[in-house]
Amino acid sequence: MKYTTNSHINSVKEVEKFFQYLVEERKLNFHPDEDFMNYVSYSSEERTFADEECQLYYRLMDVCFEVCKKAEVDIYEVGISTFN
Repeated sequence: MKYTTNSHINSVKEVEKFFQYLVEERKLNFHPDEDFMNYVSYSSEERTFADEECQLYYRLMDVCFEVCKKAEVDIYEVGISTFN
């Protein structure tokens, strides 16, 4: 799944899917608090994401925090489970 400006996250399950996408598809050593502008390719030493992608992922991450808070789920636990 590719995330676009039309993408929405409405449930903890969708938060999990977004995190899995970041780890598995985008190949990130991901953490929910990390600034998307800080991700750099190991091989090229260039930023992983363009500014537009960062803005999209910032919006989606903000929603992830809101969804988890509303569901009373620890977003960090969701992130940890992504790596298991």
